Amino acid sequence: MTIKRRIFISNILMILIPFVLCAVFSIGIRFVLLQNYQSRDGQFFNDEIFYEARRDLLNTGNYLGDDNGAPDMPALKKAIENLQNRFQKYAIFFSLYDNGEWIIPPPQKFDPLFDTLLASAENHTMSFDTTLVYAHSIGTSKVLVINYDFHFNGNIYDTIYARDSIRGGIAALWFLIVLILGTNFFLTRRVIKNISAPLNSLSFGVTQIQENKLSFRLEYQGNDEFLPVCRAFNEMAARLETLADKQKKDETNRRELIAGISHDLRTPLTSIKGYLEGLESCVASTPEMRNNYFTIIKNKTADMEHIIERLFLFSKLDMDEFPLDLRRVPLMPAIEDMAEELAREYSQRGLAIHITGSCRDLFVLADTFWLRNVLVNILENSVRYKTRERGTMEISVARVNHSVLLRFVDDGPGVPAETLPKLFDVFYRADPSRSIKGSGLGLAISKKIIEHSGGEIYAELPVSGGLAVVIRLPVAEEQ
Repeated sequence: MTIKRRIFISNILMILIPFVLCAVFSIGIRFVLLQNYQSRDGQFFNDEIFYEARRDLLNTGNYLGDDNGAPDMPALKKAIENLQNRFQKYAIFFSLYDNGEWIIPPPQKFDPLFDTLLASAENHTMSFDTTLVYAHSIGTSKVLVINYDFHFNGNIYDTIYARDSIRGGIAALWFLIVLILGTNFFLTRRVIKNISAPLNSLSFGVTQIQENKLSFRLEYQGNDEFLPVCRAFNEMAARLETLADKQKKDETNRRELIAGISHDLRTPLTSIKGYLEGLESCVASTPEMRNNYFTIIKNKTADMEHIIERLFLFSKLDMDEFPLDLRRVPLMPAIEDMAEELAREYSQRGLAIHITGSCRDLFVLADTFWLRNVLVNILENSVRYKTRERGTMEISVARVNHSVLLRFVDDGPGVPAETLPKLFDVFYRADPSRSIKGSGLGLAISKKIIEHSGGEIYAELPVSGGLAVVIRLPVAEEQ
């Protein structure tokens, strides 16, 4: 659930929960208040029930006697008992008085009020405090209808009920305030917890990055607004780690580049210096010796110029300042033409070139001039490191899905497996002693050219031995 939705739901609950609970509380208070004004069986004391009992008594008494004659006492007593059974649950009581004695006595005697009513021959309704009595004469007998919990005209009842209602209302108000504060505190704490926890994680992650612990990653399981933030943080950390590794690698390459340039330039410079000193000190005393010295100096200068030119070419390729003239060319015929052109030269140097494959209809985007440069670099690498008098280079062309694989497999000594990723680095040589002549820039330049052509180049160790250089280029469709 998103944080926005959590906050929205929390705000709704902050309103609903207190009012719902307050409503339940108010209903409970009202129920308790009403219970205080109910009879033992849960019915209200009111005038209506009392006067209903009185009407029933009048209706019954009219058949059991009259004002001038004696009542049928057994029948009257039976009728009073029936009335008592009906109205007892409302706390309405009936008493029968005849000839100076109680036939059916009242539950509680209130002598002043009863004496007044019994002494009068008329039918009267009198009340005192909370006792209401109706006296009805049936012949010589008196029947009393008694309510011991009567509130005259409802004033006292209404006053007490109003008082208790006000108290209940005040209690409900305080309860509502406490509920609002409690609900607000609880829900706010939950929302803040859901926000503070990921914020603390992000803060800790930033601290780890500041301490250069770039391998640190956030593990966030939520599904809210912090999830894309944590993913972005992890992506940022991964990029920083990649950049740091690349910077470290570039720094290593830079040191190797400086060391390689120093080595490759120092050797011809030392030779040039030595021969110039020889000329200066007249060691070369004959014209033939002087001409020989000049020739050597010229060749060493050319070697230095070659190294500088290749280093300049690599720099331009590395900075994307060397545009290639990419055209759609048939790869197989182009490689055959280049191999045929170079075959005689490399055959004289002890390397035979063989081409296999029949994929003559495969086209790629390439600059044929620089593709030839790549081919020459690979052939030069094989010639330079071969250990036999006669070596071979097998060139094959094949299609794999939407790519063309161009494989160069020689029968030389190969290289250790751990050095394969480094073969295309600047100034890297498989021979640490640098006993083999070469600038160490050929394969590095080849890699840049192939990458600028949209492909990739890498090395493998064939099962048959030697070294395989593989170039993968995308197929150039006709459109």
